[in-house]
Amino acid sequence: MANNNLQTISGILGNVLEWYDFGIYGYFSDTISQVFFPPEGMHNLVFSYLIFGAAFLMRPMGGLITGHIGDVHGRKRALVFSMLFMTIPTVAMGFLPTYQQVGGWSTVLLAFCRCLQGFSVGGQLPSSVVYTLEMKPKENWGFYGSLIGLSAGCGSILANLVGALLRSLLNDEQLLEWGWRVAFLTGILVAPAAIVLHVYGAEHNPNEGEFDNDEEADANGIIASMTSSLHQKRPITEALKRKNWAALLSSFLTPMLGGAGYYITFVWMAVFMQTLLNPPVPGAFWVNLIAYICGFLFTGVAAGILSDKYGRLTMMGVGAVLVGVIAPIMLWIISWGVPWKACLAQWSIGVMLSLFTGPLWAWLPENFSPKVRLTSAAIGYNMGMCISAGFSPALATALVNGYGPVSAGVIYPFFAILALVGLCVSAKVRQRQEESDVLILSETSSLQPDYLNDECLM
Repeated sequence: MANNNLQTISGILGNVLEWYDFGIYGYFSDTISQVFFPPEGMHNLVFSYLIFGAAFLMRPMGGLITGHIGDVHGRKRALVFSMLFMTIPTVAMGFLPTYQQVGGWSTVLLAFCRCLQGFSVGGQLPSSVVYTLEMKPKENWGFYGSLIGLSAGCGSILANLVGALLRSLLNDEQLLEWGWRVAFLTGILVAPAAIVLHVYGAEHNPNEGEFDNDEEADANGIIASMTSSLHQKRPITEALKRKNWAALLSSFLTPMLGGAGYYITFVWMAVFMQTLLNPPVPGAFWVNLIAYICGFLFTGVAAGILSDKYGRLTMMGVGAVLVGVIAPIMLWIISWGVPWKACLAQWSIGVMLSLFTGPLWAWLPENFSPKVRLTSAAIGYNMGMCISAGFSPALATALVNGYGPVSAGVIYPFFAILALVGLCVSAKVRQRQEESDVLILSETSSLQPDYLNDECLM
């Protein structure tokens, strides 16, 4: 029991620290735009966000490789690999030379380290979700999945807090000279959590199958044993088979709203209020932090619990519609520049978005069979994040510079529509899965050996 608790704590802590490492760049994008790009560049902030998005280009590759490790060698090994791999580029970023020191090479090195971060986190979140949920009862997956989102959110909150504290304690010259380095150097803290998980964490072998009761395990055990070696050797090939395309499409389209909505609302928004609005929102990073904690972090857990009772598709559909319709109005209110109104409006977006993202972490692995679950979830999810989350801050910045502060609001309904399409595809996939499960159970009953057939014992 002690080891089980320790592995849970280390896994959650590792998730917190990994998302701190990944998110800290977003909260220092304005500072990075001055340190790693030519002085007085007109579009430095947009370029800074493009490098932020470059990390997401590597997420599908990271998810593919880490998913293969998880489906072949076990979920724990995949999770530990991704956690340790995040430490290296994050700490390295704290030692990078500036543009003033080495010119354009500083930008190249920054982009390289950021891409390595993207590779790591591309495998970390799907690995963490699958590793955690497969150890828990299916009827509570919504709750436990939302805890994964909560821990990742805590990592981003920690990054936000560090950003707010450094901006409060240091002047602009100190922040540009050395303050930003402090945030990246703390990335080393993820390594101890990974080591503890490696030593004490239990392994789950996906090739053992996943059954809700012993009777079903007996009925399907023969088929599982015959096919396990095939899946073990080729999880990527199995994941990309035609029968899995619809589920992959759904897992590609649906999470886009979660990615774009999250990074626009709680990462880009802080810089938007501080740097892009004129005049800026006083205490913008503190406003962002309060709205994040009160409006998004814990409401996602409540939404996950409700999804266990009322269904994932229902909760996520309601959340997508609300975000698509109301979030642009809230962004308009934020642009007024009044702190309490900005906080209330941002809080509102967070609550609506949490209805969608809270159940998302249980919804994602439920789309796939256990033997290719991690590979499939990593492919679909990371491809969606690559497009939506990766470049939405750069797009929002370009829209604000070109068309005014309210123009970035169009991002919300665009991705909400894509998410609703993905949910419709998911509903069809699950209907076919239920019909297939009934057919398989009826067929496998005839494959049982005589000693498993009750009639032969009478």
